[in-house]
Amino acid sequence: MVYIPKTTYQTPVTIINGSRPGKTLYVSAGIHGGEYPGVAAIALLAERLQPEELSGAVIFLHCVNYSGMINMTDALVPEDGENLNANFPGKPDGTIGQKIAAWLAEEMLPQADFVVDLHSGGVYESLTPCLFFPAAKQKVRKIAQDAAAVIDIPYCIASFSMTGHYSWAAMQGISGLLLERGGGGEYHSDEAKQYCRDIHNLMVYFGILNEKFFSRRTTQQIFEKTIYLAADETGFWYPAVQTNQRIKSGEKLGELKDVFGKNLRIYYAEHDGVVFYHASGFVVKKGFSNLVAYGLIK
Repeated sequence: MVYIPKTTYQTPVTIINGSRPGKTLYVSAGIHGGEYPGVAAIALLAERLQPEELSGAVIFLHCVNYSGMINMTDALVPEDGENLNANFPGKPDGTIGQKIAAWLAEEMLPQADFVVDLHSGGVYESLTPCLFFPAAKQKVRKIAQDAAAVIDIPYCIASFSMTGHYSWAAMQGISGLLLERGGGGEYHSDEAKQYCRDIHNLMVYFGILNEKFFSRRTTQQIFEKTIYLAADETGFWYPAVQTNQRIKSGEKLGELKDVFGKNLRIYYAEHDGVVFYHASGFVVKKGFSNLVAYGLIK
């Protein structure tokens, strides 16, 4: 366990330095406390890997928002009620979440040659496996897209975000990927094992591990534009779509109703697309919940 500077907050970290020089792969999970497969995958990998196998190093941040996971607060740091992924680059003298972000931004991320941030659909989200790559800087984008080719995830989503964990690193010139598997506040061992395969392939790709690639079983599709439909008022969500569903422009996505079942609003697709994730909890909150995210098909 490592103490975050100027706090009594501890977070679990494993660093494996290889017996030979090489690149440094940075792998994080648990930015959000309700996302479990990545945390399990890192535990498996950190126990399995030995220094004599590696060229370079691997930094494992097992569960960045450790108190959030232990206290089951889903997306927020319980000490300050903030979303850690929205805090970058943080503040060394700010709230607990801001101090964690500052520690990552100032001490941990600069050590990385490539960043892999493992996520899932949150406690209230259903999700199909997808990954996000940074698209704002061409050089960083190319490195990320080339690396994504060894990941066994079908949907690759261009992201122009500049403030999240891996997004902030990308803006500093450190390329990386955000991977999404699982959701609904559930843990399934097969998803953790799939994450282990992904990280194994990335270590092989970057020359850190001298082994063979696991074969990819999916065909990848790149989405340059994604629509994120946020709840514009608090209510009760009745989805009309499922994850991985292909939808047509004008197709109903779902209905927002009040507690009496009266329609507040019906949402329709603006374009043809593929549903990446949707709210699976009954209650949705204005300014917090994403109702549906779907990538546009040209």
